[in-house]
Amino acid sequence: MKRSKLFGGVFTALLILISSCKSKEGFELVDAQSAGIDFENLLDQKENLTILDYLYYYNGVGVAVGDVNGDGLADIFLSANQGENKLYLNKGNWKFENVTEKSGITKKSSWNTGAVMADVNGDGHLDIYVCAVVGINGFYGFNELYINDGSGHFSEQAAQYGLDLDTYSTAASFFDYDLDGDLDVYILNHAIHTDRSFGTADLRNSRNYATGDRLLKNENGTFIDVSEEAGIFGGINGYGLGLSTADFNDDGYPDIYVGNDFHEDDYFYINNGDGTFSERLKDFFTYSTRFSMGNDIADLNGDGKLDLISLDMLPEDEFNLKSSEGDDNIQTQKMRVEDFGYHYQFTRNMLFLSEADDSYRETAILSGVAATDWSWSALFTDIDLDNKQDLFVSNGIPKRPNNLDFIRFLSNEQVQQKINNTSLVDSEALKMMPSGTVATKIFKGEEGPSFKDVSTEWVKNDVSNTSATAYADFDLDGDLDFISNAIDGSPKLYKNIQETENAFLSIKLSHPGKNRLAIGAKVMLYNKGSVQTKYLNNLKGFQASSEPIIHFGLGAQSQVDSILVRWPNNTYTKEVNLQGNRHLTLEYKAEEVYTPEFNKKNYALSFEKIDPQSIGLDYSHREDNYLDFNREKLIPYRLSDRGPASIYTDLNNDGQKDLFIGSSKFESNSVFIMEDSLFTNQSTEVSFLPLTENKLKEIVVASSFTDENAQKKLILGAAGADFFGQASALQDDIFTLSDTAVFKVENSGLEQFFLNTKVVEPMDFDKDGDMDLFVGNQHNTGQFGITPQSYILENTSGSFKPLPFDIKGAVTDALWYDVNADAKLDLLVVGEFMKPTWYLQGEEKVFNAKETEAPSGLYQMVDTYDIDKDGDLDFILGNWGLNSKFKASNEHPLRVYTSDFDGNGQTEPIVAVYKENAYYPLSSTDDLSTQMVSLRKSFSSYNEFAGKSMVEIFSQEQLDAASLYEAEFLGSGFLRNQNGVSYQEFVPFESELQTSPISSSLKIKNNSGEQSLLLGGNYLGVKPYHGKYDTFSGALINKENDVILGSELGLDFKGKAVRALIQLHIKNKDYLLAIFNNEAIQLYKINTK
Repeated sequence: MKRSKLFGGVFTALLILISSCKSKEGFELVDAQSAGIDFENLLDQKENLTILDYLYYYNGVGVAVGDVNGDGLADIFLSANQGENKLYLNKGNWKFENVTEKSGITKKSSWNTGAVMADVNGDGHLDIYVCAVVGINGFYGFNELYINDGSGHFSEQAAQYGLDLDTYSTAASFFDYDLDGDLDVYILNHAIHTDRSFGTADLRNSRNYATGDRLLKNENGTFIDVSEEAGIFGGINGYGLGLSTADFNDDGYPDIYVGNDFHEDDYFYINNGDGTFSERLKDFFTYSTRFSMGNDIADLNGDGKLDLISLDMLPEDEFNLKSSEGDDNIQTQKMRVEDFGYHYQFTRNMLFLSEADDSYRETAILSGVAATDWSWSALFTDIDLDNKQDLFVSNGIPKRPNNLDFIRFLSNEQVQQKINNTSLVDSEALKMMPSGTVATKIFKGEEGPSFKDVSTEWVKNDVSNTSATAYADFDLDGDLDFISNAIDGSPKLYKNIQETENAFLSIKLSHPGKNRLAIGAKVMLYNKGSVQTKYLNNLKGFQASSEPIIHFGLGAQSQVDSILVRWPNNTYTKEVNLQGNRHLTLEYKAEEVYTPEFNKKNYALSFEKIDPQSIGLDYSHREDNYLDFNREKLIPYRLSDRGPASIYTDLNNDGQKDLFIGSSKFESNSVFIMEDSLFTNQSTEVSFLPLTENKLKEIVVASSFTDENAQKKLILGAAGADFFGQASALQDDIFTLSDTAVFKVENSGLEQFFLNTKVVEPMDFDKDGDMDLFVGNQHNTGQFGITPQSYILENTSGSFKPLPFDIKGAVTDALWYDVNADAKLDLLVVGEFMKPTWYLQGEEKVFNAKETEAPSGLYQMVDTYDIDKDGDLDFILGNWGLNSKFKASNEHPLRVYTSDFDGNGQTEPIVAVYKENAYYPLSSTDDLSTQMVSLRKSFSSYNEFAGKSMVEIFSQEQLDAASLYEAEFLGSGFLRNQNGVSYQEFVPFESELQTSPISSSLKIKNNSGEQSLLLGGNYLGVKPYHGKYDTFSGALINKENDVILGSELGLDFKGKAVRALIQLHIKNKDYLLAIFNNEAIQLYKINTK
C-alpha cells in the first residue's frame, strides 16, 4: 500500500522491488475474537419466536462505525437482536477494546435492529442511535439514542429528544432535509403480514402507528413528527428495508429513496424545497426491485449524478433459482398493476444509472450485478483505489422461507389447520426450509459501468450469513476496510490488504453550525479530464452507517488537479493542486452559491415535446387483450404486439403527405389527411373506409409504391399471432390510392401465405419497370421455433409470384442495396435466431445467401448510415440488447429446442441457456410442467427438479430430434464498410446502447447539413421473469464514438415500446413523430443549430 510517509532512498528501492512483483488485492479476514471483538449476535429460538412467528427474524442487526473519542481512529458499535449491544474503541493495529459498560451503553429493548452514528445534537461528537422492534411477539423497549459527551461516556436520551419511538423500526438516516443547518431524521419502519397489510396501493395513505415511516424535523434539539404534512406515506403495507437520503436530482435539497419488501412499491420522495416531498417513483423509474433489501448510491459513470443500486434475492445457481419463489406470473402482475395500483416490480437486483432528465436507465444484468442471492447490504466504494467504484454485497440467511416446497407445505389446508393447534408443525416446517448460507459477493468496478465478480479472488473462505455492513479505514493505511454483523453468529472483519501503486485521498469535512460533519455535502474530484463525485450521507447499505468521510481512489495519479465541495447550504469551496496519499480535513470556506448549470451541454440537435393536437394529431394505440402465453406458454416473448404499422405518404394524391397508422385487432386503422398545415382525422370518411373498416386484422407493416401504370399502391401486412390456418385475418392487402378514393385491389395477384408478416419491402429488383416485393414473415401462429417461410415476389404482369428462396430465421427487417457493386440489387435480411444475411442477386433472378460476419442474434431492425464518416454506408443492426436473462455467446449460444416433447400433438419451444457447464431451461418449474404435465410425474417436488439440466429432463434423443434455434450474440452494433464492397466487420455498440432492443431509426439533419441517426427501441412483451426492456431513452448517433442519449436531448421514450420514428415537415418546420405500441403518440419540435 502506498502511504503518505514513504520517502527516501530505502523506500524508493523497496517500492521498485514491490512494483516488480505481482500486486496484491483483496481482503484478509481478521478473527474478531483475536482483535478484541467478543461480540456474538445469537438467536435464541424458542416457542412462538421463530421465522414462522416473526417475518424478519433472520434480518440481522446493525453496525455503525466512526471516531467516537476523537483519537482519529474509527470505532465500532454493534447491535444485537436479543443480546447486548456493544461499543469497541479502536486501539490501532487491529486491536479493539470493549468499552460498553464504562461508556454507559446499556440495552433498553428486547429486539434491536439497525444502528447509526450521527452528531445528533450538533456538538461535534458522534452519537449512537439504535432502532428497535416493539409491540409484537412480546418485544418491548424503544429506539435508543446515546448522546456522546466527548469524554468517552454516553447517556441514553431518546425521550428528551423525541426519538424514543416504540414501533417496528428498521433503520434511521439523519440528514438536513430543510437546509436549516441541523440534522433531521427519517425513521424507516416495516410492516408484518396481516389480513390488513394486503390490498390496494391506497393502503399507504392511511397512517399506521407501528409500521408507518416517520420524518422528524429537528426543532432546537427536539424532533417533531412532520410526516403527514411533509407527504410521507405511513401505511400498514410499508415493508421498509432499504433507505438512502441524498440529492438525487442535484437541486441542492436532499431526497429520499425507500426500498420496500414484498408487494408495496419503493418510494422515491423528491424534496420540494418547502418542507414537503412528492412521491414520484413512477415518474422516474419504470420498474423497481420486488423484494427490496438494502441500497446504496454512487456516481458510477463519472457524469456527476448519483446512481443507485437496490438489492433483491435472485439466486445465481440453478438449484436455488428453480426451487425459490420468484416473480409473479403475468396475470397476477397485470392485476397488481392495473387493478391494485402498484408499480412494476421484478425479482433481481437493480442498478439505476441517472440520466440528464433525472430519469433512470436500469443496467444490473448488463453490468453483471443482477443476481447475488439473498442479499442485504450493498456498499459502493473504491476498494482497490483504481479510480473506479467497486461493490461489496453481504449475503445469506440461515433458512430460506421462499423455498417453493416449503411454501407448498404451508399452503396445504390440513397443515394450516394444525398450525394453530400444535407446535409440531412448526418444527416440521423449520426442517423443510433449506439453508440460505452463501458467500459474500465482491465486484471489481470496470468501464461501462460494468463489474467483475472477484469474490473468491479477493477474500477466501467467506461463506456465512451477514447483513449490516460498514466500511472505514480502520488502520489509516489509505484503503477502506469492512465489518459485517452476523445473523446468528460473530461479526466479520475484512482487512484490505491491497498493495499496488494506486493512490488515495481521504477527506474529512468540517462545517460550522449543528451539522459539523457536513452531512449532505457533495464532493467532485477532477483529475486528468475525468471527474469523480461523492455524496456524504449518513445511512449506507442496510441498517448501518459507515465512517463519515469522503474517500477517493486515484489510480496511478498521486496528484489531484482540483476538488469542488458543495456544502449542505449550496455554497462551494474549490481546492487546486492537491497531493494524494493523505488524510485531509477541509474546513468550510464559502465562495459562491453552487449551481449545476455549468454541466449542461448544447447540441446541434434537440427535441422539444409539444402537444400532437397542435398539428391535428390525436391518436393512442390500444393493444388487444390476446396473450400469446396462454396458447404457447413457453415462448420467450410475445409476437402479438409488434404493431402498429405506420406510413407517412400522400394518400389522396394532392401533393401533401398524409399519415396512416395501423391498429390492433378489433380496432380501426387511422387515416390523417393533411389540410392547410393541419392533419384531420378522416378514418370514417367514405373514401378511406377500405383502409379502416376491417377491424379483424392487426396491421403491423405498411409500405407504398407506384406501379407500372403510375398508380400509387399501399400494401398492408397482417399479423397478430392469434389467427392461424388460412384465416382471412392473415391476408396481406394491396390498395390503390387515387385523388378521390381508396380502392382495395381484390384480385391483386398477391399470393397469400397466411403467416405473420413483419416486413414488406417493395423494389424493382429486376429493373423491368414494375415493382417487386420482399415479404418477410416472423411467425407461424402456434409454431414458435419452426422457421416460417419468407418470399421474394416477382411482379409479372401484375401478378406477384414467389421466386426460389430459402431463409433460416424469423424475419424482422430487410433492405435492398447493391452490396457488391455489380449493378444488381441485393437483399439484406435480419431477424430473430438468424445471422444478418445478404441474398446476392445472380443470374436468372436467383438469390444466393451470403452470411455476414455479424453473429446470429435476435435482430429487430437494419438501416444504412455512414457511422464512421468515411464516405460509404455502413449497416446499423438493432439487436435485443444485453440487459437480458437471455444469455448468448459464440461458444454457448442461446438455444430454443422445439419438438412435441410430451407427445400430445403440439410442439413446445424450450428456451435454454448455458451455465454451470450445461444447458438449463430458462422457464420455471411451474411454466414447464403446466405445458408438459408429464414432468410432474417425473419430478414430484420443486427440489427434485431444481438444478436439472436439459439432458437430465429430456433424453439426448429427444433433443437431437428437436428443431434448433440459436442466437450467438444479443448486442446491437453495425457492419462496417471496409472497402466499398465488403460489409464484413461487426462492431458492437457501447453499453449505453445495449439496455433494450433497438427497433426503430430515422436519419435526420441539423442546420449545417450534417446527418445523424436517431434510434428508438424498448420492448415490454415478456413475462415478469424477464422484467421489462424499457429504460432506453433513445439515442442520436452522430458518428461511431459520438452518441447522445435521448434523455439529454429532450426525448421521453422510457417506459414505451417505440414502433416508428417519422420526420414531419409542415410549413417550413420540422417535427419528430414517435409512434408506440399501446401508448399515445408523441410529437416533438426539432430544434437545430
